Amino acid sequence: MKRLIKIIGTVFSDFIKFFIIYFPGSTGRRLRYYYWRGKFKKCGKNVFIDEGVIIQNPECISIGDNVWIDRYCLLICGKPDEKGSSRIFTIKENPDYKYDRGELVVSDGVHIAPFCTIQAHGGVFIGRNVGIASGSRVYSLSHHYRNPNDKTDMSEYKFTPMAPKNEQSLISAPVVIKDNCAIGLNCVVLPGTTVEEGTWVGVSSYVSGKTEERAVYSSEPAKFKKKKF
Repeated sequence: MKRLIKIIGTVFSDFIKFFIIYFPGSTGRRLRYYYWRGKFKKCGKNVFIDEGVIIQNPECISIGDNVWIDRYCLLICGKPDEKGSSRIFTIKENPDYKYDRGELVVSDGVHIAPFCTIQAHGGVFIGRNVGIASGSRVYSLSHHYRNPNDKTDMSEYKFTPMAPKNEQSLISAPVVIKDNCAIGLNCVVLPGTTVEEGTWVGVSSYVSGKTEERAVYSSEPAKFKKKKF
C-alpha cells in the first residue's frame, strides 16, 4: 500500500509539473515564476519563463532581475558525480568564473531565446544585458575522444553517455559570458570559453578560448560552389 501511495504521489507531482511547464499565456508565466522561484537558489523580480522550458537541478540556478527565458529552452545544471566513477574527468579552470561548478548564474537583463541549451555541469556565468539568440548552445562539459591526462593512453573513447563508463572521457571547464554580449543564432560556446565584455558573436559561429573585449566574431558565410545543372 505504501508503495502504491508513493507511485500515485509521484504521478500527481509529475502531472502538476507538466501542467505548469506547458500552460500558455500570461497565466502560465505567472504559474512558472512562482513554481520555479521556490526551487531556484536565487530568483529576482520580473522573470519570465515561457512554456516548454525544461530545467534540471533548479537548486543550482541563480537568476537576476528582468530575465526572459524563452520557449522550449533547456537548462541543465548540477555538478556531475565524479568520485567513484570510472569515467575519466579532465577538470580545467577558468579564472573568470567565480562560482561553484555545476551552477548556472544569470545576471540582470538577460534574454535566452527559444530552443537554446545551457549546459552548466562545469559552471556557466551569463553577465548583464546579454542576448543569446535562438538555437544556440552553451556547453561546460563535453566528451573527448582520448584521455588528455595520459598521453600514453591510446584508447579511443566513446562520444555517448550510454557507453560503458570506463570508455568515456569528459572535459569540464566553466563558461563565462560577460556583460553586454550577443551570441547570435545557432552559435556554440564550448567548455572553458570566456566571451569578454561587449563582444558580439555572429550567426552559426563556434567560440572556444578567450575573446577580445568589444569585438565582433563571425564564421565564414556560405560560398558559391557551382551551378546544379
